[in-house]
Amino acid sequence: MDVLKYFDLNEHPFRIGPDPRFLYLSDQVKEAIAKCEYMARERIGPIYIYGPIGAGKTSLLRRLYERLSQYENYNLTLLISPNVKSSNAFLRMVMEAYNVKTERSYDQSLKNFEAFLIAEYKAGRIPLLLVDEAQNLTRDVLKLVHYLLNFETATTKLLQIVLVGQEELAARIVRYQELASRMFPIAISAMSPTELEQMIRFRWMVAGGKKLPFDDADQAVYKTLYAYTKGLPRDTVKVCDELLRELLARSETRATAAEVEQIAKELNLRL
Repeated sequence: MDVLKYFDLNEHPFRIGPDPRFLYLSDQVKEAIAKCEYMARERIGPIYIYGPIGAGKTSLLRRLYERLSQYENYNLTLLISPNVKSSNAFLRMVMEAYNVKTERSYDQSLKNFEAFLIAEYKAGRIPLLLVDEAQNLTRDVLKLVHYLLNFETATTKLLQIVLVGQEELAARIVRYQELASRMFPIAISAMSPTELEQMIRFRWMVAGGKKLPFDDADQAVYKTLYAYTKGLPRDTVKVCDELLRELLARSETRATAAEVEQIAKELNLRL
């Protein structure tokens, strides 16, 4: 018997991945998505979202992409961990994603892209560039981002940009004052103990689960989970996934704080 049959689930509730269906909409996540939607819709300006590893930033970005894809007036491009060092390589990647003709000349490529943005503006479409793992962008690429922000009318940005990355992204942008002054930051932090518990329950419900095996009278399981994961969704999901397999192996249906602690230590999580 596998985990799904043992716990009467339709799918795995604790798999690491950016599936938007399993994104728990905490207050900070809802606020971040709403702000990105508003800024893009009103063409106000670019955003960078940053936070610790495993805080759910990629899932947030996928949810944003999924939501805005429903509207015909958005022209969306999602770049995941663009491994490029030069501004020319990044520009070509962006232009190819938007099906804009690139040229051998960097300056001519920029002119082609500007013409594309103007055409999109006249057609009432909003080009939105989403970049994940943006902490890997070099200073040269960030200079191009800064330059692309100059493509605007007197009142409107022609290209909307959302950069998402680890805390290093914020440090890189802050050091580049000319860019920092033109971008709006959104910080994503770890969950609170209450949010962690709610996230677990939400994922269990989405997976079709009924009786959650983590509930106990004094909430020792949740308290131990939070102590070791520090409220980071990815680490929490990893522990819960291992915990289900451990319960199956032992033919148990109720988790204990001791089992959570053992698994957390095996995953190299520390108090």
